Amino acid sequence: MEPDNPKARLHLPRRILTAYSVLIAGLLATIVVGTYLNKTFLPYTLTAGVTISLLLFVLAHLQTRARHAAETFASKLQISESTVRNMLAERERAEKALKESEERYRDLVENANDIVYTMDLNGNLTSINKAAELITGYKRTDLLTKNLGAFITPESMETTRQMLKRKLLGEERTNYEMDLRSIDGRTLTLEISSKLMLKDGKPLGIQGIARDITSRRRAEETLRQADQRALSTYERLLERVSCLAQTFGTARDLAAIFRALREFTFMSVPCQGLFVSLYDPVRDVRTACYGWADGVELDSSQLPPMPVTSSGPNSRAVRTNQVVITTDYMNETRGHPAVLVGPDNGLRPQSSLSAPMSVMGRVIGTIEVQTYDQDAYGEEHATAMRLAANLAAVAIENVRLLERESTARAAAEESNRLKDEFLATVSHELRTPLTAILGWSRMLEGGLETEMAKRAIETIKRNAKAQAQIIDDILDVSRIITGNLYLELHPIELASVLEAAVNVVRPTAEAKGIQIEFNFEREPTVVSGDAHRLQQVFWNLLSNAVKFTAPGGKVNLSLRQLAAEVEIEITDTGRGIDPKFLPFVFDRFRQADSTSTRQHGGLGLGLAIARHLVEIHGGHISAASEGDGKGASFRLRLPLIGSLAKSNAQPNEDEQISETQPPQDILAGIEVLVVDDDRDTLELLTAALKQRSARVTAVSSAAAAMDSIMASQPHVLISDIAMPGEDGYDLIKKVIALELAPKISAIAITAYAKEEDRERALSAGYQRYLSKPVELGEFILAVAEAAQTNHRV
Repeated sequence: MEPDNPKARLHLPRRILTAYSVLIAGLLATIVVGTYLNKTFLPYTLTAGVTISLLLFVLAHLQTRARHAAETFASKLQISESTVRNMLAERERAEKALKESEERYRDLVENANDIVYTMDLNGNLTSINKAAELITGYKRTDLLTKNLGAFITPESMETTRQMLKRKLLGEERTNYEMDLRSIDGRTLTLEISSKLMLKDGKPLGIQGIARDITSRRRAEETLRQADQRALSTYERLLERVSCLAQTFGTARDLAAIFRALREFTFMSVPCQGLFVSLYDPVRDVRTACYGWADGVELDSSQLPPMPVTSSGPNSRAVRTNQVVITTDYMNETRGHPAVLVGPDNGLRPQSSLSAPMSVMGRVIGTIEVQTYDQDAYGEEHATAMRLAANLAAVAIENVRLLERESTARAAAEESNRLKDEFLATVSHELRTPLTAILGWSRMLEGGLETEMAKRAIETIKRNAKAQAQIIDDILDVSRIITGNLYLELHPIELASVLEAAVNVVRPTAEAKGIQIEFNFEREPTVVSGDAHRLQQVFWNLLSNAVKFTAPGGKVNLSLRQLAAEVEIEITDTGRGIDPKFLPFVFDRFRQADSTSTRQHGGLGLGLAIARHLVEIHGGHISAASEGDGKGASFRLRLPLIGSLAKSNAQPNEDEQISETQPPQDILAGIEVLVVDDDRDTLELLTAALKQRSARVTAVSSAAAAMDSIMASQPHVLISDIAMPGEDGYDLIKKVIALELAPKISAIAITAYAKEEDRERALSAGYQRYLSKPVELGEFILAVAEAAQTNHRV
């Protein structure tokens, strides 16, 4: 019995039970039979029964064991059969999977886009997929019946041999390229990856994959050629740019720059027209300065300025400082100011390129290139024109700098010449009367007759006055230059001042037979001015008119009132003014004729002084002449006094006093410190302040002012700016340093009347600023307001 058999374990009790059942049944049968037959035979019967029972038991046991062995064998056989069936099923599944895998592999290889092949060591193909037919055009049978050398180039065949040697020497896989001739004669480039096939460690053949990279190689070659062309193009561009830069570097005028730019543009970009304009940021306009179209240079000097908008090609180039390309030029410029340049041949620009010329980010103009071709301009053209435009901008700025330097040098040379001429003229004008003075003085010492002595004294007096006038003019110019020319302003009726000036020159005019005509309006024309200085202006203009008018001529003097101004015009019938000299007629030391042969004397200062005097009165003066021999006209305008500027009606006395004369006690109780190095101005301001009941301390230096402030702090400080030693700026700094500025209101009063002078005075610490000449009524009101501010603080 096998204990490992489950069925045996289950059947063991049943077999034993059966055997014992047979034995017991035999014994019982023997006992029953022996009892029935004879008790005498009962022992024998029992013995026989036991024997028989034992035999039966043995037989039953043997039968049971035989049955068990048969059952065990049958069970083992059944298990073995099941194992075999399972093994056969697994093998069948494995074979099926292998077959499917092989089919998938064959399908994958067959349908691969790359060529998959095997070949022997002699170069004969032994297998190849369908891709080879599609790529090379050869049939598979043709490929498998020929050596590889029949298809590839000799150079590639040599490469293949070298790769085989490397594989035989132990290199596992080789990668290389080879060229193969297709059936239609094309040369295909294949990228090969191959390795040896081994059997029992011996090389059997080669297995590889070949990928068609012909398109990629062609694209790479195309790209390489494009790069080469681009490199060659840029090399040529750099050569042209280098030549352009050399030309620009030697250019000394704009015409040379524009012509060099035209040559460069014509060789570098499609161009039937070139238009160069310069940008004026102040007026925000472009001005044409060069044009070229269809082989002809154009006259652009008569073209009007072009406003810079926000949408035109050139305007966008100016606004953005970027190159602007248009592909529909006529449509994009519709609605914008445009100028048709070149011959009217019926053609119109289709494409344009506008490049800004800029220096350090500042646009100075544009270069516009036009062509009749559609979509003509690309990035390479934009790059070329950007380089040219930047170089042109630098060249133009260099020319401008050279022109300014040349102008400045010419101006300096002219200034030196004028200075030399002026010194020579001064020497002449001073020595001429001095000769008469010294000569007649020497003659008076020797004694002269009464009539001759009287003549000598008159001559000496006349020449002394001429010298005094010359010296006064020189001093006036010096005061103008240094800002020390002061005016004493009062309401003045101009007609009387003009008449006084006419009376001065009348004797000279009558001596030459020159008629002086008047044309005055009846209504009074009152201005705020210095009567002496205005008479000086009118006398200068009238004396010039009489001086340069031929005998028997005429001088006309007119006076008329405008809305807020009064206009005085002096015209003559004299020699006139050369149009070339007219712009310089009011310049200092300038004379139309400064040669030694001139007919009229003088220093050339009178008109310069007159212009300055008119301007510091708030007026304007101009000169006009139609040329030599056609006379001259001088027109000046002065602002009317306050109330007359608003109304033509003459104000009554009370109103005039209220406008120009502040109340007498307006400054009562106000302590004022006045500082000015000019004694006359100091006395004038002091008198005006005391007249309005102010307590005034007058000093002539900043140091004396500080001593006065330390002794007694004033309510208002009035200080001149230009003073020797320490000026008004130094004084206000000291006042601020002592922390007295909030307690003392400071007013700057100076002949420096420019806006930057005003800003500097206010930023230095002065609360108010008054320019000389000071109108006394305005001055008193300013002091009163400053005093009130001081009290509020």
